[in-house]
Amino acid sequence: MAAAIPAEMQWDPVPRMPDWDVGNTQGNDADPIGRFLGYTQGVIIVLGVIGILYSAGKMAIGKLGRSEIAADGVGGVIWTIMGVSLAMVAISVITTLAGV
Repeated sequence: MAAAIPAEMQWDPVPRMPDWDVGNTQGNDADPIGRFLGYTQGVIIVLGVIGILYSAGKMAIGKLGRSEIAADGVGGVIWTIMGVSLAMVAISVITTLAGV
């Protein structure tokens, strides 16, 4: 029984995140800040698509005879596109300044 127990143990002094192998395509040495910013870009795109669809719904309702709602929908499209563009530029600036 004593032969089954290893005599020496080696410890790795560098702390690492556990590898759970759950869709981790970036490996253990990936930058967590870069991964967070990547997820943030995805969320911004999804919110932009939702904003465009909401504005398109307002324009469709305005087609039925309520022109002020249609005009508000067109304004919403402009605000959505500008907001998404500003957020994407901000992420680019952050990644450049942080060196990620």
